Amino acid sequence: MSSITTPITLLSAVVATGASNAVQVDAGLPAFLQVSGITIATVALQGSLDGTNWSTQGTALTANGIVTIANAPTYLRANVTAWTSGSVTAKIVY
Repeated sequence: MSSITTPITLLSAVVATGASNAVQVDAGLPAFLQVSGITIATVALQGSLDGTNWSTQGTALTANGIVTIANAPTYLRANVTAWTSGSVTAKIVY
């Protein structure tokens, strides 16, 4: 694995709850998730060591913003855990 500088789109104009596909990243390196399009929704950056068991990394977003983690686990995904309105897009750089 090597770090990327071009964002990868995990969610594109999503209008429902649910998780993106996972991306495998360089464990132990920083990762950044940028979320836009939130009107009334919650989006969490989730991490996993095995790609099966997930936990929220940092703070879930209820407004447009960026989640930064210093030491990423092996897998990351974006998860819309609550949605009422908005068209959610999430991009990741690691």
